[in-house]
Amino acid sequence: MDDFLELMKYTVPSLVVLIFTLLLVRWFLKSENDRRKQELLIGQRKDALPLRIVAYERLTLFLERISAESIVIREQPNTSTVKELQAALLAAIRTEYEHNMAMQVHLPPSTWTLVRNAKEEMIRTVNISASMVKPENPSIALGKTILEQYPNGAAYHVKKALDSLKVDVQSFYSL
Repeated sequence: MDDFLELMKYTVPSLVVLIFTLLLVRWFLKSENDRRKQELLIGQRKDALPLRIVAYERLTLFLERISAESIVIREQPNTSTVKELQAALLAAIRTEYEHNMAMQVHLPPSTWTLVRNAKEEMIRTVNISASMVKPENPSIALGKTILEQYPNGAAYHVKKALDSLKVDVQSFYSL
C-alpha cells in the first residue's frame, strides 16, 4: 500500500502537468492555425480586389455604352433605315453584354440581376421604338423615338444598376 501511495505521489502531479501541457499546446496550435487562416484570407482579398474593381469598371462602361444617348449616336451614322439601325443597336447591345458576361463572377447576384435587367430593358426600348416607326424610314426617326422613349424605362434600369455598382465599390473602401 505504501508503494502505491508513493507511486501516486509522483504520478498524479505528472499527469496534471501533462494534461496542462497538452491543453496549452492545443490552444497554441489552434490560435496559430487561426492566425494563418486570417493571413491567407487577407492575402486573397488583396489579390482579388484589383480584379473586382476592374470588373466593376467594365460593367460601368458597359452600362454607359448601352445607354440610349451613347449607342444611338455611335451606331446611327453606320445605318440608313430604321430596320438597319434596329439590327445594329441590338447587335451592339448583345455584343457588349457577351463581352462583359464573365464579370458577373465578381458581383453579388443582386447587382448582376440589375445589370442584366438594364440590358433587357434597353433591348425592349429599341424594339418598342422600332415598332412605332416604319422600317423603311430613315434611321434618324428611330434614333429620335428611342431618345424619347428611353427616359420612360431603360434609363431608370441603367441608373439603378449604375447606383448599385457604385454602392458595391464604396463597400470595398469601408472595410
